[in-house]
Amino acid sequence: MVYKVNFENATERRTVKEHMLMPPNDGQVKHPEHLREHEMMVNIQRLALNGEVEKVRESLLEWPECKRNDLRKILIDSVEDCGRTIDI
Repeated sequence: MVYKVNFENATERRTVKEHMLMPPNDGQVKHPEHLREHEMMVNIQRLALNGEVEKVRESLLEWPECKRNDLRKILIDSVEDCGRTIDI
């Protein structure tokens, strides 16, 4: 019997060992950079939603340059979802 993997189903990916696409979860303790970036994202998004443009620009400088343009677009879009605009 040949088993075909449905790649849309994440639980199926974990159970079929010969087609392992996702590594096992090793917890957040081993990846503190993700926690730090999450906290930074929450803070900068709060500043953007409150319209504090200068503080947003200062906070953007704390991010790696390769992520700034994407983050800027995310912030502009999230503020627009609330019916406002921001120029950062």
